[in-house]
Amino acid sequence: MLRPIERVYAPLAEQLAARRAAGEWRVTLTFAAIEALIGRPLPATARAARRHRPWWRGQGNAPHAWYGWQRVGWWVETVDLATETVTFARPPGTE
Repeated sequence: MLRPIERVYAPLAEQLAARRAAGEWRVTLTFAAIEALIGRPLPATARAARRHRPWWRGQGNAPHAWYGWQRVGWWVETVDLATETVTFARPPGTE
């Protein structure tokens, strides 16, 4: 059974897993596209100024990052708060 946080971010993980399977190494998504995938608005901390960039990096206790992108082999390369986009990338040396 999926935990609530896992259920929320599972569709994002599935999208990124599919992109990985298609051989993509970098994916840029708008916040709106991510919200459409997860079926709810991103938390305020995802949209906040620089002090909340750790939300995207998955620092500390960050189950959203694990269930959303890290467990399927992606990391956040850049976040542009002005254009509300995030670029996910696969680490070098991954298949």
